Amino acid sequence: MEKAFSKKRSPEDARFRRVGFLVYPDCQSLDLSGPFETFYWANLMLSVLRKPPTYHSVVIAQTAGPVRTMSGLQIMASHSYGEMVEGLDTLVVVGGTGCEAVIEDSALLEWVRSIAPKTRRIVSICTGAFVLARAGLLDRRRATTHWTYADRLAKAYPSIEVDASRIFVRDGNVYTSGGITAGIDLALSLVEEDLGRETMLGVARALLVFPRRPGGQSQFKGHAGVLDKPLRAEVSELQTWMLAHPEADLSVSALADRMAMSERSFSRLFRNETGQTPAEFAERARADAARSKLEHTNSLIEVIAMECGFGNAERMRRTFQRLFDASPADYRARFRSTLDP
Repeated sequence: MEKAFSKKRSPEDARFRRVGFLVYPDCQSLDLSGPFETFYWANLMLSVLRKPPTYHSVVIAQTAGPVRTMSGLQIMASHSYGEMVEGLDTLVVVGGTGCEAVIEDSALLEWVRSIAPKTRRIVSICTGAFVLARAGLLDRRRATTHWTYADRLAKAYPSIEVDASRIFVRDGNVYTSGGITAGIDLALSLVEEDLGRETMLGVARALLVFPRRPGGQSQFKGHAGVLDKPLRAEVSELQTWMLAHPEADLSVSALADRMAMSERSFSRLFRNETGQTPAEFAERARADAARSKLEHTNSLIEVIAMECGFGNAERMRRTFQRLFDASPADYRARFRSTLDP
């Protein structure tokens, strides 16, 4: 077992940016391997330029040894977090379903709090943001996480400004990213910050990824549905009907008539039951109907716009750009079936 790192650093230590990846049982393996490989390839790029490597990545866990990830893949932690008292340039907290247990581990949280002021930057991938939040490191900061967990993070920690649309967010020296492969996007940004754009571009080309991913997390969000079922059955039934009939008149007046209510009373009821205005839900229902047709059919965009209630292709384009940060044509190119030629 290696000795704990101390404040007195050797010349070799000073040459490296030591990156510590904090893992735990049932973490997400790609949250570790994506950024880990990004830093490895950055060192390879430097070697091509006849420069010494700069990153020294280590895997940290409660105890040194094997750690089983969510998928069953075992990874090897080289250090226990108790050893790591100094010497980290960057701390990366990975995500995974195991974070539920981690945020209840007072010893681990205390270590995160104690090491944070001694590092140049703090990073979380995916649900690793919950660990930083529980440790108090995201208070009054902007942050992101995997889009499926964003609402939960915002509700659990109201002082955090959660932006679910972003692939990654930097607030001071604290960086948070969306889930899974978004860790690669964030790691590329860190490489550019440390070593410059040309080195980052070389790494991105080697990994066959975009230097800057087009669009944000919004384009990956699941299709609208009645997930948080309203208390009143008639509101749930109306939502189901709206999802099935995006081409229909979904104006507030038409929906209020369908519910045999005044527009004002209907709007208040719908908002109270769903957390959205009727117009917001209608727009998302139409957008998601269009997404499905873009993913699964070869219909012209103009035809899809009419079939999904947008009226014209330009209105659909503006809606897609606002909701998904992508045009319908770009969305189709990214998400059409992998079996298409």
